[in-house]
Amino acid sequence: MRTFSVFVLSLMALAFAASAAEGDAEVSAWLEKWYKGIKELKPNLGCRDLFGFALNAAAAKWHPERIDEVLDLATQMQDREPKNRTYGNFKWYWKDKGPDDLNAAEFCMQQGILIWMFHKDGLSAAGREKLDELIRFGMEGVKRRGVKPGYTNIFLMHVQNLILIGENTERPDVAKEGYAALDEWLNYTWKNGIHEYVTTTYYGTDLDCLNLTAKFTKNEQAKAKVQTALRYLWTDIAANWFAPCERLGGAHSRDYDYLTGHGMLDVHLRPLGLVSGSAKDNNVFRTYAYLAPPAELLTQFAKELPRTICQRWGDKAWETSVHYMGKKMAVGSAGACYCPEDKSFTINFAGGPKMVVMNFVMDGRGDPYGVNKAVTGGGHMKSHHLTPFLTSVQRGADVLLIASDNTAKKKSGNIDVEFDKMLAHLVLPAELKVWFGEELATKPAEGKETLVPTGKPIFLQFEDVAVGLRPVMATDCSGKEAPLHWINDGVKQNATRLTWVLSEKAPEGRGTVAFFVRAAEGITDESFGAFRKSFGEVPVHAKPGADILELSAGTMQLVVNPTKSERKVRDGGEAAASSPECLLNVNGKEVGREILKSVIPSVK
Repeated sequence: MRTFSVFVLSLMALAFAASAAEGDAEVSAWLEKWYKGIKELKPNLGCRDLFGFALNAAAAKWHPERIDEVLDLATQMQDREPKNRTYGNFKWYWKDKGPDDLNAAEFCMQQGILIWMFHKDGLSAAGREKLDELIRFGMEGVKRRGVKPGYTNIFLMHVQNLILIGENTERPDVAKEGYAALDEWLNYTWKNGIHEYVTTTYYGTDLDCLNLTAKFTKNEQAKAKVQTALRYLWTDIAANWFAPCERLGGAHSRDYDYLTGHGMLDVHLRPLGLVSGSAKDNNVFRTYAYLAPPAELLTQFAKELPRTICQRWGDKAWETSVHYMGKKMAVGSAGACYCPEDKSFTINFAGGPKMVVMNFVMDGRGDPYGVNKAVTGGGHMKSHHLTPFLTSVQRGADVLLIASDNTAKKKSGNIDVEFDKMLAHLVLPAELKVWFGEELATKPAEGKETLVPTGKPIFLQFEDVAVGLRPVMATDCSGKEAPLHWINDGVKQNATRLTWVLSEKAPEGRGTVAFFVRAAEGITDESFGAFRKSFGEVPVHAKPGADILELSAGTMQLVVNPTKSERKVRDGGEAAASSPECLLNVNGKEVGREILKSVIPSVK
């Protein structure tokens, strides 16, 4: 395996420090503004902000006495009472009474150890002592965090912190714990895939953690294992990369950008030319956390179009996803809902990085576009959708999906919430032409809606891509047929939506929707009629029962019991997705296990 190239990144960090020390006006002004903001002690001042400032100021040898002040603030945010469960951890926000989001210790130590490793000389003697104490107590917070390997981004940060802190603060027992945790994650991934799968946000954090470990661990065995993990992750990214929109396609977990699907991963892709825009970043952390992959990893699937990616993201048979990618469109679906920030069904059209992703979401807050954030666990502001019972089957660009939610479980992420409605949305890019049966529909005026006629297929067009949509069933929370509306209230978001109204008030009972979708490209005006005809001729059936629902579209079949969250039958989809050997499969070739087998003892 080709070794990941470190280039001259450490020298780049030194160059950054030298330029700032020589009076780099831009960096000095940036640090001055940052420092003044911290000193205001606003309620939402974050502990990560303090360590980030300290790292950058120390790298620039900028006002050590101010770094002392900021480290004092970090000390005030740290729990130093040994009897507390949160001993060694940090308040996430200045306003908090105590540690709440226990990831705080991991994020703070990630930057704290870099200061210790590379920039102690940028601190005063008192500052070095303060940092030493913060790390010493912080290690207790890291070790007590109790993170599981399925929590991918934080577990990889946990591995990185244990290894780098252990190796660089004369704690060999801590480093050994880190090596063991790395093996635990590799074995978990071999069996289950990456649990936080294809995430536009946290693949960026994953790369931060793996890059830092690969670059700076002193243990050659650990370095080789992390390089293998990086190869696996970059292969996953390359397989799912939808170049026309400069983003990951397919279904994926933990995406905070409902509309256009961009996130922290872009930071790693921009220097590679995969994402447009300037890669310049004053933050020295980005220099340390960046490591370019071998070029062949990025282009290995570029000529395989169309391609179908099947991958596993959990230990259940249905915790898989299928992604069909063509030249101008990409269709993805998941066998289950992952979390209140995921995208379990998507279609990407080749309209560029700002074009809205067609996305299915069940919603209890009236926030289809993810723009009305609310307080969630840890006090963070996020837009959470419902996490329904959901499953799908996909073959090529055909998808049959069902989603059903019951208000008996009023849960959104890690907090209990009350919902005042229940809706199911298909968010659409505003550029799409919409047809109801044989008639091209007129978009409703801004802020208005149109009732979609029942019994007719819906067709969507963008350039030479056509999508057919057939509602298979839709029942509201009272058991009646749920109406479907085309609503134009997303002008600012460049989106419209097709919305099933399952309950207009606080829901009581179960709401369920199911639909069949087919996408195709290379469709001309002349062939669009043939596409509509062939799609309309696919036999589609729904057999609702008291508990068991039977659905079919062509040869694809779902038999489920939403009440018991049972997926009894999922037939007619991609064979690779249902294989127990599937980890990361591209066009029928298992590439994931081929990469990881070298670091899994049982298969060597």
